[in-house]
Amino acid sequence: MGFIYAILKRSLKFIIYLTLVLTFIVLIPNLPPYTKFSSIPLAPEQERTGALATNDALNNIQKLYEGKILGPEAFQIWKNELYTSLATGEIVKLSPGGHVTFVTKIGKPCTGLIQEHICGRPLGFYIHEKSGTLYVADAYHGIWKVDLKTDRKQQLVSPNVPIDGRKPQLFNSITLDKNGGVYWTDSSSDYMLKDGVYIGLSDPSGRLFYYNPATKENKVLLDNLWFPNGVALSPDESFVLVVETLKQRLLKYYISGPKKGKSEVFVDGLPGTPDNIRALPDNSGIQIALYSASDENNPIITRNLASLPTLRKLLARLSRLIEIPFEYLNSQFPNPVFEEIVYQIGHIATATPVAPDLTALLISDWNGNIIASFYNTDSNVKHISDAIVFNDKLMLGSPHKQNFVAAVPIPELLKKTYFANELKTEVPKVKDTPVQKPTVPKEIPKHSTTTTTTQKPTTASTSTTTTTTPKPPTTSTTTTTQKPPTTSTTTTTQKPPTTSTTTTTQKPPTTSTTTTTQKPPTTSTTEKPITTTQKPSTKPMPQQKVTPTQKEPEVKQKKTDNIEKPMKSETPPQKQPENKVKESQPNTAKKETGKSSTEKQNSPPVSKPTESKADSGKVNKSDNKPKAENTNKKQDENIPKKEKPVPSTIPIVEEIVSDTAKPNKDKLKVIKKSGPEEIPNPHI
Repeated sequence: MGFIYAILKRSLKFIIYLTLVLTFIVLIPNLPPYTKFSSIPLAPEQERTGALATNDALNNIQKLYEGKILGPEAFQIWKNELYTSLATGEIVKLSPGGHVTFVTKIGKPCTGLIQEHICGRPLGFYIHEKSGTLYVADAYHGIWKVDLKTDRKQQLVSPNVPIDGRKPQLFNSITLDKNGGVYWTDSSSDYMLKDGVYIGLSDPSGRLFYYNPATKENKVLLDNLWFPNGVALSPDESFVLVVETLKQRLLKYYISGPKKGKSEVFVDGLPGTPDNIRALPDNSGIQIALYSASDENNPIITRNLASLPTLRKLLARLSRLIEIPFEYLNSQFPNPVFEEIVYQIGHIATATPVAPDLTALLISDWNGNIIASFYNTDSNVKHISDAIVFNDKLMLGSPHKQNFVAAVPIPELLKKTYFANELKTEVPKVKDTPVQKPTVPKEIPKHSTTTTTTQKPTTASTSTTTTTTPKPPTTSTTTTTQKPPTTSTTTTTQKPPTTSTTTTTQKPPTTSTTTTTQKPPTTSTTEKPITTTQKPSTKPMPQQKVTPTQKEPEVKQKKTDNIEKPMKSETPPQKQPENKVKESQPNTAKKETGKSSTEKQNSPPVSKPTESKADSGKVNKSDNKPKAENTNKKQDENIPKKEKPVPSTIPIVEEIVSDTAKPNKDKLKVIKKSGPEEIPNPHI
């Protein structure tokens, strides 16, 4: 009995002494932290039924960029690329292939998270869509404006300049209106982020500001907010919403209208602590990220302490008294160990172990009614600070020790809200594809070599039988296309000619000897003989084998620029050498274009065969005698006879254009011992 009595006596003494010490800590004046502690009324939480019922919509996450990032706090999409702010002080761009690209950094180089106040910690940021300007709310370094092209930085709001008598200590979220005005939140006027644990123990001191870019002044819109966080504008910018995290509610501040300058509760009693908010892309409502969601078994600790100011004061002073000695030692003897202790005692991340592991994403309309909720119950994501749909995934961010971006399938409701706006922006792209298809046949002369119906054809000679086409022609009066024609008069023209001689139209020029188009990528000159009568028959002429060049744009360039040389090199495979002279005239005909072509078409074709025969000899001076005999035979075969209809399919014989030098027209000479002798040319 004496032993038990001694233990009880000592325990009672310890409790008495501890109570005296704690009472001393609470009652003694001027002990840090130097702030106020009072009872904070909170509205009851909404019941977890209906739209707030628990589900597992955010379970089974996929970890993206794992090990490459740390603490993705907020997200923004610009030019179809995802941006996020990290606990290491950088804003980075996340590529779909798993690449992380550095964008900018507000803070200075540091050794790690224990020097977060040096590194900087961007919590909120906003990218102006048109100008490409990045606005950053760095928790330690203020509001900054960054040019994404040049990385030029400009500070808009400094943490060292008091606003209405108090310096902002924790810059949190940011958004812009259509005039470039900046709405931003300061979560506390008393503590920095590294001492954020004291914010939940002290009275509210956060504020909502508006920065006027014209006057460069800040105006306090709302004061005494308990950790103000995310901020978002209504679609018509008539009011702004701000999150009051520790009171688990959203407030509405009227910017215009009858209630301008007044505020009211937008939604209260949320089942957790809200963090970042964003207007849905279709402007149907607000997306609210719950950093921690509570239930009966996992309450929010700050909610239980809100009505106990004495206990909050005790915990705050006790923590601060433990922290002060290590701060002093670190200032006198800098050491990573001391820095780590100070960081772990005061940083807001220290409170995460006591926060519930349940987290959620809520959807509210513009009247403050919760219409949907999505929960993560498997604890793979401890907390959600922001969420956004990107690349057919719902991306989830967490601000502290999460070293990845969690991706889950998009809930059905979010698909409608996010993709409704994207489909509207993609409609022009969908319409462009069918618009281009009907225009293809109109632009066939420009983009393909099927016909010679181009807008700017140039005629080089006056024969009514030959044209320049990419495919071998099959008739004596019209051009040919990739699909050989089956008619006896015209193939590719919409209105075939009905006269004995082919007429010239703007689209399908069929009466020119060689039509050289400026835009078809591949063409080849083909020549057709005509009869010596004035009115050539409309019956189809025998099929000829031409040198088609389908895929070599250089051939066209050779035939248009230096047409004389390639024409002469192609004479052996041609059936009608009589028209060689006509091919040697495109350079002069190009200068005359339309007028010369029409005049020559109207001229009688009787004299043309004689001219072609007279000139063919000159052209073929360098040819051998067997070739000349072959050409004479071909001339005899070209006399109009009753021919069979052209078959539907015609074999294409491809012959590479000769690049040999132009043959010399001088007479051949034989050098003998007695002296050179000229060999008479039978064609002269």
